[in-house]
Amino acid sequence: MAGVYHHKVFISLRVEMLPDVWEDHMAASPDVVGENLAELVDRYAREHRLGYYPALEFFRDQGLIDKDLLDAADGIAWFMARMAREEIRKRLRAAFSNVSFETVQTIAFTMPSVRPGQPNALHDLTRHFTPTALKIDLIVNLIRRNPESEGIERFARQVLTRWIKESFARVEVTGSHLVKTP
Repeated sequence: MAGVYHHKVFISLRVEMLPDVWEDHMAASPDVVGENLAELVDRYAREHRLGYYPALEFFRDQGLIDKDLLDAADGIAWFMARMAREEIRKRLRAAFSNVSFETVQTIAFTMPSVRPGQPNALHDLTRHFTPTALKIDLIVNLIRRNPESEGIERFARQVLTRWIKESFARVEVTGSHLVKTP
């Protein structure tokens, strides 16, 4: 009799939420919040002749950005993370035997990769600080009759992308690896 084998795959991805997710639920527009944050951060970096843009945490710690603006970004980020988790869990329920979230992080609260001297720096910074993009790390569990794990990572990435791509404006798998179980 054939056995049942569990294969766990860690997948890291970036998603961007669709506008219709927040349009009916948000008091503040994520686009406006991102634009205001980017302008303030850009102005500070240029006035202080920085060769980089600091993360929002720096501005929060120093009290350099209006608390209401940061609270709006926090609220939007919380809402987007909750909606992304719910949507991914709902969509992947039929594709995998288990889906567990390791981390869900709003990209706006990470260090920007854009630099002040780059072309389109303000545009790219605005995109970075708009709290609609998320970095998500999760573990999916596949149940198979085959004990072989070769090709499981690629299969899991393809299934995940196929099942969630219509729920997001953008889906990008940035990494994956098989999780060894004892």
